[in-house]
Amino acid sequence: MHQIGLIGFGNFGQFIVKFLTPYFNISAYDQADYAQEAKALGVTWTSLEDVVKKDIVVLAVPVQFLESLLLEIKDIINPNAIVMDVSSVKVKPVRLMEKYLPSTTEIVGGHPLFGPQSGKNGIQGLNMVICPVRSKRKNSISRFFSSHLKLNVLERTPELHDQQMAYVQALTHFIGRSINEMDIPDVEQKTPAYQYLLDIKRNLGKDSMDLFLTIELENPFAREVREKFISQLTRLNDMLNASPNGD
Repeated sequence: MHQIGLIGFGNFGQFIVKFLTPYFNISAYDQADYAQEAKALGVTWTSLEDVVKKDIVVLAVPVQFLESLLLEIKDIINPNAIVMDVSSVKVKPVRLMEKYLPSTTEIVGGHPLFGPQSGKNGIQGLNMVICPVRSKRKNSISRFFSSHLKLNVLERTPELHDQQMAYVQALTHFIGRSINEMDIPDVEQKTPAYQYLLDIKRNLGKDSMDLFLTIELENPFAREVREKFISQLTRLNDMLNASPNGD
């Protein structure tokens, strides 16, 4: 059985190992102490030096901390490992992995388009993006996700991934964070459209600020999409305020 070394054992790391332990021996490391959580999930809690020696190394840390992590592991990582990040953006992580990791390592950008909330009832049929920028085993990786985990695998370039995610994630999370901060109420006389807003609030309201900042600040295409959205809101608001009944 292949071994996975997982760096980062927060909400997503603890969520995803439940689907991987039937197929892999998993060792995990995090700066925070999740030893008890790891034991409960059948995961070996170990050191960073041990984790990076595994066949497959998964980087489940916020993009803001990825460069410092890569600098720390670049000289001790298994030179023949498959290294995959699971960040919500892909251009920056892939560039950093190519810059710092040994040329013999295989590099695959990965983005599971689900998390603890959206995948709480199972992940079968959900989307998984892979960006195999330097990999001889991309077909085997894709086949594992599709055949064993029953995910819908989408192979993309990092650039195309981030362009689409600027709408799919950055815009959605921007709206979701806004209505969560507004704390819009659940009322009896609601429409299906309003229920969609409540669903967005429920699905995204528990996401961490680190994830929100990653999605909004680390995607090179997100700012343009946010500004287009704000511009349209401003235009519509100005039109309403200028109408005869706008006072």
